[in-house]
Amino acid sequence: MKNWKKKLTLGIISLSVAGMLVACEDSDVASRNLSKDADNFKVLRKVTLINTVTDEVLYTVEGNMSVKADVEENQLEITAKTGDDEYQKHLLGLSPTTVYIVEQVKWHKASQYHFKITVKPSALIPEIEKR
Repeated sequence: MKNWKKKLTLGIISLSVAGMLVACEDSDVASRNLSKDADNFKVLRKVTLINTVTDEVLYTVEGNMSVKADVEENQLEITAKTGDDEYQKHLLGLSPTTVYIVEQVKWHKASQYHFKITVKPSALIPEIEKR
């Protein structure tokens, strides 16, 4: 059991080092770090869905959220953190007559010089059910 954990850890470290060796623009690194922070609910965002025919605002949501465009399902997936261990998921159907805007509401510090690697222990160690 310990052997696979060592291999997994070594693999993650190897991938991390390889990722750091790839030449990137400062803006790419900062953008990736901002996106990672937003996906970890550290960035305040506002999403607005607008009907382009009527110019009517159909929906707005604001908070610490992760936003993903699901092209296959033609929808916008919003996962919002509403408390310490509380989350909400919103699915917005998109059509040819709707457009969405994702705004970063507040300034957020993101380094352009450092890669940031976030490893959640729950992703590395599986839940083991004891019977």
